[in-house]
Amino acid sequence: MSKSLEVLQALSDAFGVCGFEDEVRDVVRTMIEPHVDEMRVDTLGNLIATRKGSGADLPTLMIDAHLDEIGFMVQYIEDNGFIRFCAIGGWDARIIPSHAITIVTDDGRRVKGVVGTTPPHVLPPADREKGHRMEDLFLDIGATSAAEAAAMGVRVGLPAVIAYPFEQYTEQFVTGKGFDDRGGCAVLVRTLQELAGQELDVNLAAVFSVSEEVGLVGATTATYQVQPDIALVLEGTICVDTPGTPPARQPTRSGKGPAITVADGGQIVRARMVRALTSIGDRNGIPWQYKLPPFGGTNGRAVQLSRDGVLAGCVSLPVRYIHSPHSMLRLDDFEHTVQLVTAFAREA
Repeated sequence: MSKSLEVLQALSDAFGVCGFEDEVRDVVRTMIEPHVDEMRVDTLGNLIATRKGSGADLPTLMIDAHLDEIGFMVQYIEDNGFIRFCAIGGWDARIIPSHAITIVTDDGRRVKGVVGTTPPHVLPPADREKGHRMEDLFLDIGATSAAEAAAMGVRVGLPAVIAYPFEQYTEQFVTGKGFDDRGGCAVLVRTLQELAGQELDVNLAAVFSVSEEVGLVGATTATYQVQPDIALVLEGTICVDTPGTPPARQPTRSGKGPAITVADGGQIVRARMVRALTSIGDRNGIPWQYKLPPFGGTNGRAVQLSRDGVLAGCVSLPVRYIHSPHSMLRLDDFEHTVQLVTAFAREA
């Protein structure tokens, strides 16, 4: 298995719902420790790793990718053992029913269950055409009472995720959970590996931030601490090159390389940053594409607005079916994104 596949699989399979990123952070820490000078975990759980450049009074380049994935939280346990849950992050309630969900308990146990649904045989005809609402969904973990659920370690406030294992479908396509933003995290890990032993003209701060999906939380505080002169945010972004979607509503397309943001729902990137990224791509023969505005939003907004402002750009990995149980990406897009980010770190 290639280095990239190993990194993608380990990060995708790790648990890391917003606010509960400990496991995936530990995976990242092990991967990058040989390639950085210092590492620390701050109060909120951001992992901040630094690599010193080869000189004095160098500017600081911060590269951010967020550790967290969308998931759920146990909201209430019924007397009969069924569990009500609420969303953490942006879920489409239509796609949740019948999926397998894993709850992680305080002592690290995995409690599996399935999102229950009412069979169409007993639904009134009018209800068969209606979409699902989060408040109507429930989780069946095989418990017959609230006491039995408690004995399994389940309590109100525990995190949960729809979890399926990472798989390679074809030579190019892989699927797994949480490529938003484990894909970006994997790019940052591979970038640090590729830069090993090379002299840099910047002090590099690699930030693996927490809780992006609930309000850009970790990047806000991490940027304030790092005080970068320039920053690059890495994301797994919306790729909708699928049947029925007109080209004007396809923010990115698979196989066209990393996507460079010009503007999204929270940030307008300064033109000089966009030009720097596209020029580096062109000089190094790396395919790239613009991410069509104004879809989505990233940590770029929080980074850009820190202190007295930061020159911040965003490079994204095209990912089909983000915010769903099975996200999909192309390995050549991944490798080209690593190449662009690595070149940017060398030439920034």
